[in-house]
Amino acid sequence: MRVKKYIVDTMPEAMGLIRSELGADAVILSTKSIKTGGFAGLFRKQKIEVVAAVEEQAGSGAPANLQASPPVSPAQPRPIPRAMAPDAYRKVAQGMNNGEQAPAKEKQEDVKQANPSYRGPHSSVLPSLPVQEPHPEGADFSASTDQALLTEIQQLKQMMTSFAKRDAHEAVLPSNLNEARAKLIQQGVINELWMKWIDEVQEQWTEQTEQSGLALVKEEIRQFLEARIDAGIAQDTRIVYVAGPTGVGKTTTIAKLAAEQMFKYKRKVGLITADTYRISAVEQLRTYAAILGVPLEVVQSPADTKRALERLADCDLIFMDTAGRNYRNEMLVSELNSLLLDEPNSEMVLVLSLTSKTEDMLVILDHFTKYGLSKVIFTKMDETDSLGSILNVLYRYPVALSYIAVGQNVPDDLMVPDARTLSDCIMGSDENE
Repeated sequence: MRVKKYIVDTMPEAMGLIRSELGADAVILSTKSIKTGGFAGLFRKQKIEVVAAVEEQAGSGAPANLQASPPVSPAQPRPIPRAMAPDAYRKVAQGMNNGEQAPAKEKQEDVKQANPSYRGPHSSVLPSLPVQEPHPEGADFSASTDQALLTEIQQLKQMMTSFAKRDAHEAVLPSNLNEARAKLIQQGVINELWMKWIDEVQEQWTEQTEQSGLALVKEEIRQFLEARIDAGIAQDTRIVYVAGPTGVGKTTTIAKLAAEQMFKYKRKVGLITADTYRISAVEQLRTYAAILGVPLEVVQSPADTKRALERLADCDLIFMDTAGRNYRNEMLVSELNSLLLDEPNSEMVLVLSLTSKTEDMLVILDHFTKYGLSKVIFTKMDETDSLGSILNVLYRYPVALSYIAVGQNVPDDLMVPDARTLSDCIMGSDENE
């Protein structure tokens, strides 16, 4: 394997150098910020250190695709192949190719053409207001800044309205519905969602209603879940890419899925792991593969993934275990996506722990949904009493619930979700149902 280190100013520059010198099969091993140059510890410049590697081909000192590639000057990075360049890198590279931003004066001229009444960023909006002092030179007070400020004001207004509505719910709801509202809040359901359900139930609930308010809320949850559960793995699916942050039990979940498909559906299963970052991660999956009697391939680059799929061509279903990383970082998500191949009859499944905060889950999902994420699996249900994160995630993003893990035993502690059972777990039982 050929390993090379680059000291660059930006990631697009690094990507251009890596692709031109190491080829399209190169993979980034690590990135970190460093400071270089200066005098006596002063005036040091911020740089990025990127370590990349590529597997050497037999009989050649460099990858084959380098022999036909002309040298590329560092000042003019080679365009990044679409299949290998993540969205995050492409956006930055596109910004560099477009050149520097237009001067502030040109921006003002554009605003004047779009709005003849515009009198410049320093003019007074109302005649009674005093004229402001000139802004510092170079500051951007264009229409986009005004729009961002307007968006923040609207979000603040929505937040205040939400708080007022929440307090109003508590004041006017009958005790029966207040109990259901309290349980939803206790479970960590976001305000927007529980208020929606309470409003819908309040419209149909009266003193003469045979069902209790709690039962009606549970029915709302059941209908919500039924539309968002896609349990199991489809029969025509051949490759399942399993991703997830660190510590969610991803490798154990893969072992449970493999065992289920083998024993219940009699499918021939193969395993691939790209988790070479975590100590003993490969050995853990190798142990599961030996117990189940299934083949295992270890990959470190897109070329490795392609060869592994060819060696497992006789398998009915292949699970690929990806590296557990901090996927709140969009760069790491894009690096992972470059390792996955766009194969037919494949799907990506994201594993999340119910012991994590909803806010963290939503940030991770926001990055992953850009790359074709279809399903989620929740783990560690046995380690928490708060299940509202399931509802929040399914409400915010167009993903389906595939499985729920309720323990560490392989293959037993893997539950196929059922809407009615799950709504009972969230809201509890009601003797008046």
